[in-house]
Amino acid sequence: MSNLGAWKNTASGLLGTFTSRNNDIDGYWGIGILRLFAYRHKLSTLTLDLLNRRLSFLPESPVGYAEEIYQKWLRSSLKKSKIDIGEVIRADINLRFSTFEEFPDVIRDTRGEPYVCTVTIVRRGERTYTASKVGCCALHDPQKDRRSTRVT
Repeated sequence: MSNLGAWKNTASGLLGTFTSRNNDIDGYWGIGILRLFAYRHKLSTLTLDLLNRRLSFLPESPVGYAEEIYQKWLRSSLKKSKIDIGEVIRADINLRFSTFEEFPDVIRDTRGEPYVCTVTIVRRGERTYTASKVGCCALHDPQKDRRSTRVT
């Protein structure tokens, strides 16, 4: 039996790592890449399914790539916390791209518009754990964005 803290920590840890500048897709900030993908496909929301092995998007898309990475992250985190993956009935990351009209007070710590990222993990018995953050990010632009030195 796993404790409440481990479930909450998993949701919070997933949110933290996903919104981190270390969330790279080809060396660039993952949220900027995903915002550009959503813009090009006229989507205001992207949801990454972290529980199912079947990807919601093609693996070569940035969404499919992120889904695969964070499916692995979730499984590893649950294993470290001694939580059986079979206890999880839903796990996803929802990324909604917004505007300053909706979030006029958000801190403009980077260029771009606001986004809302919400991690939801539901376990058997319908117990739900969420973690959410509002941040700012621009569409990925290789002329303005710096590529991580971790990419070779």
